[in-house]
Amino acid sequence: MKCNVCGSTEFIDMKSRKRVKCAKCFSLERTRMLYLFLSRLELDDHDQVLHLAPEKGVFEKLSKKLVLENYVTADIQPEFFNFAPKTKKIDLCELEDQPSNKYKYIINSHILEHIPCNIAYSLWHLHRMLTEDGIHFLVVPFVKGKYDECFQDLPPAVRSKRFGQEDHMRNISIDDLDQHLGKILSLPKDFDATLFFTEEELKDANIPEPFWRGYSMNSVIMLKKYDMKLLSA
Repeated sequence: MKCNVCGSTEFIDMKSRKRVKCAKCFSLERTRMLYLFLSRLELDDHDQVLHLAPEKGVFEKLSKKLVLENYVTADIQPEFFNFAPKTKKIDLCELEDQPSNKYKYIINSHILEHIPCNIAYSLWHLHRMLTEDGIHFLVVPFVKGKYDECFQDLPPAVRSKRFGQEDHMRNISIDDLDQHLGKILSLPKDFDATLFFTEEELKDANIPEPFWRGYSMNSVIMLKKYDMKLLSA
């Protein structure tokens, strides 16, 4: 068992989850699941990639495979990504000025829950930014229960209790998925990593079996441009 991002065989605990965090690159299950998908891509020198809130280990891998001028890393707080010194400031609530039909791949992991605006706005513009044959790799922390969001100024302890973290704006739920993200995106009926990878590959990457099937905080959704229902072909 080793990290498929950096190759380390040492894992440490992440809160109550035992030995799931890579001790070297700090990847979690979701990062290693995401990189399983990304590692299958046949990247071309001309491919333009937008990587939001880049993970250090994934950035180091992709920066060796892509022409750096075409690999755009971005976040609302770029100063937090010193390992990717050219990270741009992009606010996912202010995307009107971003170019259309530019990116072959957009990588977006555990970001939607933080956005303090209507997620339909952000998703519409991200899919507008995809090329006609582009793919949006989307990872969100699906939870049980009903969809919930709040943009009001809540005390950190209240927001943490309600949404699991003090900087989260919403819970993206499984039980009523067809009433929120399902209204915006054409989503797969379910997630099943074993359709793409062998059980041995998943075990080797230290991805626990409960996350192989069904929507969870580690599911990777691959979306095409017009899987955005509000975007006309």
